[in-house]
Amino acid sequence: MDTTQSRAYRSPRRQAQAEATRAAITRAAARLFADRGYAGTTMQAIADEAGVAVESVYKAGSKAQLLRRAHDEAVAGDDRPIPLLERDELRAAFAEDDQRALIRAFARAIAGRARTLTPLSSAFVQAAGADPAIGATWEELEAQRRIDMGRLVEAVAARGPLRDGLTVDRGTTLLWTVLNHQAGWLITQQLGWSDEQVADWIVELLTCLLLPSA
Repeated sequence: MDTTQSRAYRSPRRQAQAEATRAAITRAAARLFADRGYAGTTMQAIADEAGVAVESVYKAGSKAQLLRRAHDEAVAGDDRPIPLLERDELRAAFAEDDQRALIRAFARAIAGRARTLTPLSSAFVQAAGADPAIGATWEELEAQRRIDMGRLVEAVAARGPLRDGLTVDRGTTLLWTVLNHQAGWLITQQLGWSDEQVADWIVELLTCLLLPSA
């Protein structure tokens, strides 16, 4: 009797199709979470939006996992596993050797993300209020956001003086509490600002909060 164990065969084509299906499901989930909120989005609705069977949605992850994935992709800009501040456009911003140039480049890099991230963050907060596990995930995301704000303030401080009496830690707290999804909702959803207007607002905000008056 042949006792040779066959190796599992993975078809590159099938793997590509699976990844494409997963991406379509994540995009569909993101649209629905943004439009209907977490509670108003069902797995069947995600399947219908993505044009797949509901079983495929469950294989892609739980509802909470889909929310996290959609949020992460909105932060990063795509589904590549690269942290926000390691993205090319953010690395280029942090390579600037002038405070104001750094702030302008940072603002341009993140302005477009506000429009897609803001409603997903609102859905996350909604879900966190009803599910302790999702609440813990949201706290994790907010902790990472504070770390990212801290790296920005440190970079600005390394290129010149901060506003009189302002420490890096205080500056980090100011940005973390002001440059958030609630403000993003007001400027993108309520005021309907363009990405260019959002970038100008971020520049003005960071300049006023962090830098000495000219």
